[in-house]
Amino acid sequence: MKTRFFIFSAFLSALIIFPAQTFAEFKQERLFYTSPSKEKQGIADIKKNYQKIDILAPQVYIVLPNLTVKNQMTAELYKTIQDYNLKTMPLLANDGFNQKVIHDLLISETAQNNIIDYLVKEGKEKKYIGWQFDFENINYKDKDLFSVFIEKTAKKLHENGMIFSVAAVARITDYENTDHFLNWAGAFDYKRIAEAVDFVSLMTYDDPNSLGPASSIPFINSVLAYVKDKIPAEKLSMGIPLYYWGWTISPYKRIRSGSGYSRLSMIMQSTPYLSGFIPSLGTAWLAYSYKNFVYLLWHENGQSFDLKLNIVKQNNFRGFSAWALGDEDPALWNLI
Repeated sequence: MKTRFFIFSAFLSALIIFPAQTFAEFKQERLFYTSPSKEKQGIADIKKNYQKIDILAPQVYIVLPNLTVKNQMTAELYKTIQDYNLKTMPLLANDGFNQKVIHDLLISETAQNNIIDYLVKEGKEKKYIGWQFDFENINYKDKDLFSVFIEKTAKKLHENGMIFSVAAVARITDYENTDHFLNWAGAFDYKRIAEAVDFVSLMTYDDPNSLGPASSIPFINSVLAYVKDKIPAEKLSMGIPLYYWGWTISPYKRIRSGSGYSRLSMIMQSTPYLSGFIPSLGTAWLAYSYKNFVYLLWHENGQSFDLKLNIVKQNNFRGFSAWALGDEDPALWNLI
């Protein structure tokens, strides 16, 4: 097992080149998400770095199976938003990303109108700057229905002085017979959506074909090339993941996703490891052995975040949308 570990680490080490370039000035819009599962750490991050957060986007409003909206905003998070006067754009998502919930909503004009009215009322009462749709696991056949719902919502929110955005699952083809396209990415008519909303948070992460990082530079470049004539640069907020994907080496299998830098730090403090950075992928890696298994973690750090910031800057995008507070390498705050 030790021999396999060191052969593998030598292979990775051969790919490492240092350092990544950095830049001092970054003026694009900085949107950070909060997740209910990481709320405590997210709130701590807000309190330390609120001046570097242009928009806070908490994932706290849910469309339930009965097509009503549930507000899951905690008192502590709402107090933090008020205390630090944060521009807040909550997410509205389908409960558990359940496909039936979003389909039922898209075929019910009454439910849509009720939800839009709710967003207007709630947004005014809570003094939100607007809303973002984070509907996922939508069948591609519902694409036109989804676009119509977005257009209706945009019109009503704009009439009431609120901005509106959509978090969009990324793809790189017009059609492919895969679950990723048929049930996740295929429902997004990027051009039509971009025409209706203030901006699109394009999720350039969770590459469905990746055998390593959730978001590599080649995958990002492929996505951006595909949407270049569909989403104007001034309306594109590039998604940046702050979490890592974990794999076992033998067999090579992904066993963990969505874990953050705090857990990574615990591993580094308690276990011997090897680590490095692969510029061609724009991702850091960490390998360690535990109970006769070798694990490889493809993770985001300050260096990988910096490379992605450069992509945003070079393309003159609106900004970035980072998922999620509580997962990040603290070093990224020095970059923005």
